[in-house]
Amino acid sequence: MVAYKPGVCNIGKNEIIKRYALGGFGVAAAIAIISLYVTFSLPRLVLLVCFIPLFLGFEGIYQGYFKFCAGFAARRIYDLTGSGGKRGVVRNSDAHREDMRKAMSINFYSLITALLLTFLIYFL
Repeated sequence: MVAYKPGVCNIGKNEIIKRYALGGFGVAAAIAIISLYVTFSLPRLVLLVCFIPLFLGFEGIYQGYFKFCAGFAARRIYDLTGSGGKRGVVRNSDAHREDMRKAMSINFYSLITALLLTFLIYFL
C-alpha cells in the first residue's frame, strides 16, 4: 500500500496514469504544431506556440515520475487510489509547506524543459 508522504508522494497508480497521459497529449500537440508549420509553411513564430503544450506535457510527465501532483498540493489534498490508498486532506501546515515546495520544483522543471525545447524547436 502506498502512503501519503509530504513533499514526496501524493498520488497513487490511477492518478499517475492520468499524469503520463497528459504528458503524452502535450508532447503530441507540440508535434502536431510542428507538423502544421512544416506542411503549410506557416510563419516561424507559430513554433513558439509549442511552449504551451510542452509545458503542460512536461508538467504531467514530471508529476507522474515523481508521483506528486502540484495541483493537489495547492488544494491540500492527496489521492492514492489505485495504489491501495484513498483520497485525503492535508491539514498539517508543515506537510502543506513541503508539498508546495515540491510543487514549485515540478513547475520549475516543467518551465525550464519547455523553454529549452521551444528554443531548440524555434532555432533549429
